[in-house]
Amino acid sequence: TVDSHTETFSNHVSILKVKYKLTMASNISAWLVPPLLAVGCLALVGNIIHARKVNKTLMVDIEQAQADLQVASDNSQDCTKKMEANAADVTAKDQQVATLTANVATLTEEKTKIQEQVTQLTAQLEEANAAKTALQAEKDKLAADLKAAQAKKEEEKKPAKAA
Repeated sequence: TVDSHTETFSNHVSILKVKYKLTMASNISAWLVPPLLAVGCLALVGNIIHARKVNKTLMVDIEQAQADLQVASDNSQDCTKKMEANAADVTAKDQQVATLTANVATLTEEKTKIQEQVTQLTAQLEEANAAKTALQAEKDKLAADLKAAQAKKEEEKKPAKAA
């Protein structure tokens, strides 16, 4: 029975060794898990803080982008209003140019007619001057002929008186 007791004792010792190893393993994990959990929690807290900072930065960026978009929208509306006003001005000026062009055409036509009248009157004036010159020459000739006739007549009277 000693052999059976020895065998039983060996079995108990083996069981105790296994229990001691398990206890050691659980003691190590009992010491190792809390620091690992603490480090994990710190990492998560750091990640949360970082995510909040990034979110704040992104919110600021979104607000800035919205403000920029609003400014761009306002500028676009202003430009559209100015463009419509300029389009109205251009239309009015186009009408004014068309009116002035018609006036220029009318005045050009009137100028052409007046120029034709001036040309006709100039021709008539030249004819009148030519006629006047011819009449003056004829008058001068007749006056000379009259003087000659009078002189001749007086010469004829003088010999008759002298005779």
